[in-house]
Amino acid sequence: MTSASPEPSRSDLAGWSEALDRMERELHGALAQADPVPWRPPIGLGPIPAELQERAARLIEAQLHTMRYLEDVRQTTARHLAAVRSVPRQEAGPHPVYFDLIG
Repeated sequence: MTSASPEPSRSDLAGWSEALDRMERELHGALAQADPVPWRPPIGLGPIPAELQERAARLIEAQLHTMRYLEDVRQTTARHLAAVRSVPRQEAGPHPVYFDLIG
């Protein structure tokens, strides 16, 4: 993070608070499977005020955790799809097919 100015103005605090609010909503949306919104960096905010640096650091950590979680979910889903696709299709009759997702 960049170092903060000694005395941020109210507009700096408001601008950064709004930007962090938006990023937190987008993070929660990713976990809630909401439609993704393209990220647009905040414009013209300047250095982050010192009183918001801890919140921003927590948000970055939450974003990294969410990225790791979503990648794990993607990989698990890919393995499940591969297992389902590996089952041969039989049109000749109603024969049950079992496969092991764990092994």
